[in-house]
Amino acid sequence: MSRANRKRSRERPPDVEVTTAGWPLGRRLRLGTVRPGGAAGTARLLDGVRLRTGDRVVDLAPGSGETGLLATGRNLYSWIGICSDTTDAERLGKAVPGPISHAQIGTPDVTGLPDASASVVVAEGLLLGMPDESKLAVLRESARILRPNGLLGLHELCISEDASATEPAAAVRDRLSPEVQGGIFPLTEPEWREIITSAGLEFVGVSHSVLEIPSLRDVMRQAGPRRGLEILGRATRPGATATHTRNAVSNLTRERDRLTAAVIIARRPYVGPLRGPTLRAARE
Repeated sequence: MSRANRKRSRERPPDVEVTTAGWPLGRRLRLGTVRPGGAAGTARLLDGVRLRTGDRVVDLAPGSGETGLLATGRNLYSWIGICSDTTDAERLGKAVPGPISHAQIGTPDVTGLPDASASVVVAEGLLLGMPDESKLAVLRESARILRPNGLLGLHELCISEDASATEPAAAVRDRLSPEVQGGIFPLTEPEWREIITSAGLEFVGVSHSVLEIPSLRDVMRQAGPRRGLEILGRATRPGATATHTRNAVSNLTRERDRLTAAVIIARRPYVGPLRGPTLRAARE
């Protein structure tokens, strides 16, 4: 594919909501934590960032607090979840109780936290619903709040580049990215490396697993009867949200052979500026 065509394929469709708050459809459904690789992916994420006694952890997408509960059981110094408003903060405080747990009002790209205040930053399913410029803003904020040698852990979607694939990864992304189709922006592994480097971070490694698409029964079991019924109601009530949900599930199922759940680990450099090449410069 020519450079011009590749650039056009990466442009944001005109009907996509630009946000750094996470996957818009996931927020409308109030899914909580989005886990492409399920609970096993979360366990690999926490193992990948090597949580240790005394770590200061920031969760950019704390959702319903499931991951926070697992993390705070590892004798941390502190765990901070980034919440969009006081309602989310109060809900998170009940979901992840304890003296080391805190809720911070902010957004993943403007957390309000001091420079170099975290030893570990994690996020699950946060970037999959963001165009590249929003992904980059969140990654740069992660680099800013990380201490030198601190680790970033992501649990995200990745497009595989199987040699037997009959079409480029960009074609898969183009089908998933329109808002009416779910508004999902997965990257290939080289693209994840590129955008992480552009944010001034070092790419450490990636682990791939099978994408898990939860059934309605799974949602009910994981969220509990009350919250599960609320999610189910929002997903099936006639309107745009229900249409987008059906399309997203259908498209993810159709593209499942080209998608993986990826746990990605990056590091803030011990020395040097928090500055990488721009995405445009890196691609040219």
